[in-house]
Amino acid sequence: MNTTVLLVFGLVALLLGYKFYGGLLERKIAKPDDSRPTPAHEKFDGVDYVPANKWVLLGHHFASIAGAGPIIGPVLAASLFGWAPALLWIIFGGIFMGAVHDYLTLVASVKEKGASIVKIAERNISPLAKNMFSIFLFVALSLVVGVFAVVTAKTFMKQPELVLPSFGLILVAMLVGTLIYRFGFNIWLAAFIGFVSLLLLLWLGYQIPITIGGGYQPSHEYWFVLNIPSFGLDPFILWTILLLAYAFIASVTPVWILLQPRDFLATFQLIFGLLLGVLGGFLAFETLKAPAFAGLHLSTTPLWPFMFVIIACGAISGFHSLVASGTTSKQLDKESDAKLVGYGGMLLESLLALVALLSVSAGLYWLTKPQGVEGFVFQDLLKQSPILAFGYGYGELVSKGLPFITFSMASFFGMMMLNAFVMTTLDSASRINRLIFTDLTGIKNKYIASLVGILLGALFALTNAWTVIWPVFGSANQLIAALTLIVLTAYLIGIKAPTQYTLIPAIFMSLTTVAILIFQTLKFGLEGKFTLSLVALILLVLALVIMKESYRVFANYYNLPKVEIKREHKLVVALILTLLGVFSFGLISVAG
Repeated sequence: MNTTVLLVFGLVALLLGYKFYGGLLERKIAKPDDSRPTPAHEKFDGVDYVPANKWVLLGHHFASIAGAGPIIGPVLAASLFGWAPALLWIIFGGIFMGAVHDYLTLVASVKEKGASIVKIAERNISPLAKNMFSIFLFVALSLVVGVFAVVTAKTFMKQPELVLPSFGLILVAMLVGTLIYRFGFNIWLAAFIGFVSLLLLLWLGYQIPITIGGGYQPSHEYWFVLNIPSFGLDPFILWTILLLAYAFIASVTPVWILLQPRDFLATFQLIFGLLLGVLGGFLAFETLKAPAFAGLHLSTTPLWPFMFVIIACGAISGFHSLVASGTTSKQLDKESDAKLVGYGGMLLESLLALVALLSVSAGLYWLTKPQGVEGFVFQDLLKQSPILAFGYGYGELVSKGLPFITFSMASFFGMMMLNAFVMTTLDSASRINRLIFTDLTGIKNKYIASLVGILLGALFALTNAWTVIWPVFGSANQLIAALTLIVLTAYLIGIKAPTQYTLIPAIFMSLTTVAILIFQTLKFGLEGKFTLSLVALILLVLALVIMKESYRVFANYYNLPKVEIKREHKLVVALILTLLGVFSFGLISVAG
């Protein structure tokens, strides 16, 4: 199999999914009416509720949801299971689960006057479901903020060429936002100015790396290296603090000044990188070197449920519901824009995941490379970093398909594209966390609400506490997706709309996350990693409590038997969990 055939298959499937399945959801459920004012108009405040052009909003939504996940997930899945299962999950999971999840979350939030997914849970399930969901999301988002600050800080230390374009884009975005919203510039003229400025920043960054504390070994000829003194402090800590300070400022700044134009401009860079990957892969006609199937399981990683958690972004990711209901719904100009932004934005991410999968499966050699042949081995690069494996694979694929672009240029642009995703997700996550904290506590002061989440993120980042619980974050993310689909199903019941579009994905994702959490609780416990085992167990209990709360709603609608949790029922539940535990233990034994 080669990259050209798979790219054609992927593109056609995604386009058909957008037209027909997205169109079906629009007709059956969304039923847009542009005569109704959206929350962006009805609750306009100049800070969070600000209407945006649909292309600008698509840029914000895509840049916010597409962090490192749609790149790292497919890379890891290809190494464990081969490219075929990963490709099928990316394409069909994206069309029938991920895009449904994102689009209908956006629709529900808009119809509920900009309510977050936790508010929708309160209105359609119960206050208990809302409170437990809110606490979980606040801690999870604080963890994301801390980890993304760490990832970006380490990236800046390894590739200081990225510093100037990353921070320069902030100033350019503020200029573009001011031109559009204060001086009435045509949006595409302002975007052109911003895009040219971005290209200039990329070129300058390649010539003028910026470091803190020195010690950087140049990889090529520079004009000069700009070194910022560290005053005896650890450069990593300084970069992390600087990034967290930026996240705080970005989370309280009006969206029209920074968030909208920054993500819009970043999307030009992201789409350009995506197009290079698609064109490079299409024209390279490169045979995939990775096997289609690497086995149903390797080591302690069964195909189900692990692949459906390893590949989250790109197929379905709970974090997307937080963006859709946290920031995007508050900027939607017209109801008819929701399909492009919600459904289309998710399918763009699926395309990105497909490019990442093909980059490492076709651009890199599997296990070994032939003697006398230039190139890189997938497994050797993966030992260093999945990001590095993607960057090198992307560079090989693009430079083979587009010979006028060198390998070093292509790999640099791939890394810059990834870093832009991480930076946009960092500031979006900080803003969403502020809104969730306000929903949970009632504290409306945006500075206090934002500061609490940033400080918790700093605690995770600067104490390395994130390394203790990060291994279960993938499960937590997919748990958010499962719970969101449950909430959406309850919402659709409430408005008397068809529920099968969310119910079937909700059942699949619920079974997947419950299975993996039981698996992880036992596995980490057997390995003596009791903190991880406890975290997985807490997430499992959280999932079961919210599912129990939602069951009452489903029982009334689907005429299911009503269950009261009496002593004998608790014993049955305990027995079921024990059997699931034995099953998971068996999986561990077989896989190990």
